[in-house]
Amino acid sequence: MLAYCTYCSAKKTHSEELLPAIDLYKSERITAVFNLAKTECRRFLILSGKLGVIEPYQKIDYYDHLLKPSEVDGHAELVASQLKEKKISQLVFFMNSITHDKNIKPYADCIIKAAAKSQISIEFRDAPFSD
Repeated sequence: MLAYCTYCSAKKTHSEELLPAIDLYKSERITAVFNLAKTECRRFLILSGKLGVIEPYQKIDYYDHLLKPSEVDGHAELVASQLKEKKISQLVFFMNSITHDKNIKPYADCIIKAAAKSQISIEFRDAPFSD
């Protein structure tokens, strides 16, 4: 199964209650990729630096965690197992340029390693958004 995916965002809705991931993250990029996935009838996933790959309507707690380079290998193991569990065979990963935001490099490294571990093909597409 082909899935569209992008990484999470630092801006989130503060809530004491669980929220669907698509409502928790405040991101023009996430919303745009989500809408594209819906339009093209593709599955949509968000790469969380804490939770791995999550579904848009999966209810999650507010959290504040930026994936660090030292966490990439372990997180890639989690993500690889989640991709297998979700039966993902191809992934299109939307991201801004690393030169635009150095903090996204661990997310790119993580998804590359996870795709290799789970033996799925991955394509990167530019997502030129402010976040």
